[in-house]
Amino acid sequence: MVIDFRLVAKLLAPALFLFGIVSFIPAIYALCNTTHGTGAFVATGIIGLFVSFCCHTLGKKAGQNPSIRVLFLFTTSLWVIVALIAAIPFYYQLPDLSFSQSLFESCSGLSTTGSTVITHLEQRPQAIILWRAILHYIGGVGFVALAVVILPISAMGGMSIFKTESQSFDDSAKFTPHLKTMVISLFVWYVAILVACTLFYVVGGFDIFTAITTAMSTVATGGMTTTDASMNGTTPFIQYVTIVFMLISSCPFLLILSSLSGNFFKFFKDQQVKGFIIINVVVATAVAISLIYLNDYDLEKAFRISFFNVVAVTSTTGYSLEDFTLWNPFASSLFLCILAIGGCSGSTSGGIKTFRIQICLSMFNTQLQKLLHPHIVSEPRFNRKVIDPATLSSVITYLVSYIFIAMLSSIVACSLGLDLGDSITATVSCLSNVGPAMGTTLNPSSNFSQVSNPLCLLFSADMILGRLEILPVLICFTRMFYKR
Repeated sequence: MVIDFRLVAKLLAPALFLFGIVSFIPAIYALCNTTHGTGAFVATGIIGLFVSFCCHTLGKKAGQNPSIRVLFLFTTSLWVIVALIAAIPFYYQLPDLSFSQSLFESCSGLSTTGSTVITHLEQRPQAIILWRAILHYIGGVGFVALAVVILPISAMGGMSIFKTESQSFDDSAKFTPHLKTMVISLFVWYVAILVACTLFYVVGGFDIFTAITTAMSTVATGGMTTTDASMNGTTPFIQYVTIVFMLISSCPFLLILSSLSGNFFKFFKDQQVKGFIIINVVVATAVAISLIYLNDYDLEKAFRISFFNVVAVTSTTGYSLEDFTLWNPFASSLFLCILAIGGCSGSTSGGIKTFRIQICLSMFNTQLQKLLHPHIVSEPRFNRKVIDPATLSSVITYLVSYIFIAMLSSIVACSLGLDLGDSITATVSCLSNVGPAMGTTLNPSSNFSQVSNPLCLLFSADMILGRLEILPVLICFTRMFYKR
């Protein structure tokens, strides 16, 4: 057998068991607050535990060493199964949502996209609001684990790039006790920034519930909030806190941990981090200047709001603070340019990722040099190191697949009734896990509540594809994947 399906089931069992246990948290919250919805979350938890038990039973006689194919199938299966189960509370708690819309909401939460089909959030059960935040949080840490464990091992992006993020972790980290230490460190850091963000939100005036749920969304670079207004109406202090934690959560977690345990300045020497910071500073400054001269904003407000929105987009958090599509054409064009970039690899951010953009620019520069000087010896570099051919190939393949999926999805969205602007920007937003689109109907001032059921399914697929870096999902649907 090419793929050990029993081993896939064995790997799924503990993950689904943990998800089933987590599902009881909003049930307990609803019960303690004497609100409706306990039954839906209890049912979700039971279903998760039952599926976990079935997988455990099927995987009893499985092997011990997962192949690349097993890892790909496990990753794709886990996110699809969890998304389907996570949609149950939305469907039964919110009668105005169809199952397609419920699935959209669960995919948006788990992929940390942050787009929503739910309106009048202030009137919805708090257990549902908590459930959305929990999906964000587990989706964020789930992707970090995927990005620093499975994808580098399977050459998705290249282990060499992974090593540039944190040189304290090397090839020996693969399926060894060192890997366990690394994963534990990631979880500790993830919980630590959640606690810190929550405390700052409380100091800024949020109540405990709002502070915790918003902090979960912020550190997961998700974007779902407790109100339809998103971050509109919050104080400048809250907005500054959000900017800081969106930036922190967009940077490589392992590099942060490595810097904290040794040379702190190593963090700022990393090419990807420097590039990400430069993009944010340059774009936000340009937007702020346009707001001052074209929209009559005062200096502090212009820089605060521009930095907030730029970081919200580049970090793929997608919080809304005013509608940047209504400011001026120059600002809108800049936001369109950064919509797909995303943050750094090894973080909770989605998108193409900064390091891929930098590698492409390095390849472009090298090719220009060779055109002028055919005999020159020059190779693309990242962090002052020559990029190996496998990494270059994986980056190019990813970008080609991203463009192909974006084009195909946009065409399908147009055929399902969306206009061209909405189709393209909504597709890119979902595929990059950003949240807001930049069309006439779908924009930062609106949500996806008016989107049809077929479009909900299409965008749900885009969100999962984007979150899992596209190729690990696509390959599971090819014939070669199941052949020797």
